Amino acid sequence: MRGFYYYLIGIALLIISFFLDNTVSGFFLNNRLGFLDGIAIFIHSVEGYVLFLFVFVILLLFKQKKRILPLLLAIILYFGVTGLIKIIIARPRPFTKFDFPNLGETRINQSFPSGHVTAAASVIRFFEFNRMLLWIWAAITVLVMFSRVYLGMHYLSDVVAGFILGYFTSDFSIFLAEKLKR
Repeated sequence: MRGFYYYLIGIALLIISFFLDNTVSGFFLNNRLGFLDGIAIFIHSVEGYVLFLFVFVILLLFKQKKRILPLLLAIILYFGVTGLIKIIIARPRPFTKFDFPNLGETRINQSFPSGHVTAAASVIRFFEFNRMLLWIWAAITVLVMFSRVYLGMHYLSDVVAGFILGYFTSDFSIFLAEKLKR
């Protein structure tokens, strides 16, 4: 498992982000840019399982078969843990408080944590075999984080929590796969 300090820093950032939630959501509501709307809506339409399928294909293309089992564990953890936390916390989405455009979202009380960000972050470690792919995927994850807040689907703390949970998911799934192999 990765360094304990990474998680401490993540928790500190999560705590700070709670204080910035309303300010950041208000900023994006009042500063819309038309060309970003289309990009953010496209990202909104991509489901978590599509990201996992994409990563699965990349791993096969790069002959990274030893990462398949951890990826499957990450998928299971992603769906199970994220869904459970969303049900337990039942935090309303920012668009219920602010006047963001309605995207037809039906899961209004499932804001925390961001499932899109959790999915994107839960596969970051699977790209450690290739530095360029790792940086590209990290940039994609940041873009997903931005789009979720920009659209009013999530607060800043939702995406920070999603990133922490996703990174932990990848970390734990790799750790668990190594234990299962022994």
